[in-house]
Amino acid sequence: MASAVSSGVVFRFGLFEVDVAHRTLSRKGVRVRLQDQPFRALVLLLQDAGGIVTREELRRQLWPEGTYVDFDGSLNVILKKLRAAIGDDPENPVFVETVPRQGYRFIAPVAIDAWATAPQPTKVEPESEPSPATSSGLSIPARHVRPPMTVALAGLLLLLAASGWWYFLRYRSVVHAAPKVIAVLPFSNEGAGPEFDYLRYAIGNDLVTDLSHARSVSVRPFSSSSSFATQPRDMSAIGRELHVSHVVTGSFLLDQRSLRVDLELIDVAQNEVVWRDEVQVGPQELIALHDKLADSATRHLLPAMNIAGLAGNEIPAPKNEEAFDLFMHSEEVPLDPGPNQMAIKKLEQSVSIDGGYAPAWGQLGWRYYIDYHYGNGGDAAKAKLLHAFQRQFELDPNAPPWITVRVEQGDLDGAYRQMADLLQKRPDFSGGYFGMSYVLRYAGLLDEAATECDATFALDPVGGYRSCATTFILSGDYAHAQRFIDLDRASGFAALASMEIALRQGNKDAVMAEANTAIKLGYSYADAKLARVCLSHPSEPELAKAVAELESDPVSSRDPELLFQNAEASAFCGQQDAALRELRKAVQGNYCSYPAMDKDPLFDSIRQRAEFAELRQAGIECQQNFTAHRAQVDHSASSVK
Repeated sequence: MASAVSSGVVFRFGLFEVDVAHRTLSRKGVRVRLQDQPFRALVLLLQDAGGIVTREELRRQLWPEGTYVDFDGSLNVILKKLRAAIGDDPENPVFVETVPRQGYRFIAPVAIDAWATAPQPTKVEPESEPSPATSSGLSIPARHVRPPMTVALAGLLLLLAASGWWYFLRYRSVVHAAPKVIAVLPFSNEGAGPEFDYLRYAIGNDLVTDLSHARSVSVRPFSSSSSFATQPRDMSAIGRELHVSHVVTGSFLLDQRSLRVDLELIDVAQNEVVWRDEVQVGPQELIALHDKLADSATRHLLPAMNIAGLAGNEIPAPKNEEAFDLFMHSEEVPLDPGPNQMAIKKLEQSVSIDGGYAPAWGQLGWRYYIDYHYGNGGDAAKAKLLHAFQRQFELDPNAPPWITVRVEQGDLDGAYRQMADLLQKRPDFSGGYFGMSYVLRYAGLLDEAATECDATFALDPVGGYRSCATTFILSGDYAHAQRFIDLDRASGFAALASMEIALRQGNKDAVMAEANTAIKLGYSYADAKLARVCLSHPSEPELAKAVAELESDPVSSRDPELLFQNAEASAFCGQQDAALRELRKAVQGNYCSYPAMDKDPLFDSIRQRAEFAELRQAGIECQQNFTAHRAQVDHSASSVK
């Protein structure tokens, strides 16, 4: 008996998808016509993205031995057709770069999907040579249904060995999902009483924090799996939905003398438990619970996945029982502005008691950011969040840098340098690609930002990277934006993003409904309030008052992207002068709004104004300044290598 493994490989870059098995190139789901040799040249470049594919290698792969052609002229024609299909400019390439006197290099980030069917018994048949008429030189069979993770990886490795292909993991060239990916589900309360119910989420969050310090495994943010708290527990199905290789689940109960926590590790592909453990502590001994869970997870759970365990000093350790109890209770508080205040109070009290626990400072910084950006915290909250994240980094240098406020304050250069350094160290960290997308979005490089968002999604298709929706809204790709909106469908952010789409589509009923929802959930943004007023048939004084409130809104002044959205709402309401003033403030805040300004249908009413042309040019110059700095950073990084 023999095992047949059938595999397919799909590359994604920018808005494009290359399905090698079906020999198709598509852009946002629409087929792009591309002849055989340009298609094969594209695949050769994609399989070695970031590396140089020499002209000689292209000659060997594209023309059989003994074929006589005008090689230089023919290859130039092939590259010209390829670039035309993907909209690339050889003078200012985004995808295919010419390396003088050597060859070509694919310079954009690439995501790879691979599928393989499970091994099936089959008869041993004589191998037949492919006919010259059908052979493409790309020995990749047709794609099949996605299988369990481990079989897919085995199939991919066999394919690589057979064809001689190898995918190099390079910074910003290839995004390759980590082969071991863990999701931690909420634990079930099996009779510990309602006063312990917070542990359903707190234990999971704590485990995610600890496991995230392991570099050879990808750990889903707990927000990705928290929705499974009340759903039926088909672990294999949950694992497939979360796109992970392993699921951690468990329960806890309280007897007369102790709190008992049971844990299990499920291999999703095999749908079987590969490790289990039980931890017992006193009912109020949360630090002991943390320490035992961390020890069990790092010394036993990770080795059960064939991953080296962690040393005890690599994981932050709480020192005070009361402080840690407050931290654990804060984990269950929603992120919306109202309840967020309760979490802030708990965390402030926690760090005042134990100022040496890094995760508490990180969580507090995030909560301050919610208050600063979405609530009424103002500059005081900004100062506090910067202090909190600084303390987290001092206590745990391995914590990812917090660049959101840095970007919103206009320091795109510094933020880019931080994210480039992070991705150099951790090329499989989804949060790094998301952070880079944030920088590039504010720099106006929407196609590149979209690529980074897709890279984020490829690594973590269920994570909390919702603001990538804004990138695709700015690009006019609303269907793509919806994928990220749906990551947090019930939130005020989702309502605001949906309102932005409705504004652009002129759907007044949807604008009103989404604006009402956002405001009800505590997201009282100026653009939502103005949109609601102008759709309520206001008098001239009422509308003028709403516009004045928008232009003096303190929340908008903290983020130039909010000013850009204010300009959109003003244009929607026919307030052209206000729209131009808000747009000017956005650009002055280093929001490089080109080409977003050109793509935005809401600006059609002001597009012919002289001020608009001036602001458009300022956006272009803003972007050029950023790209010049980026080139210096990238050159310095390559020199160090």
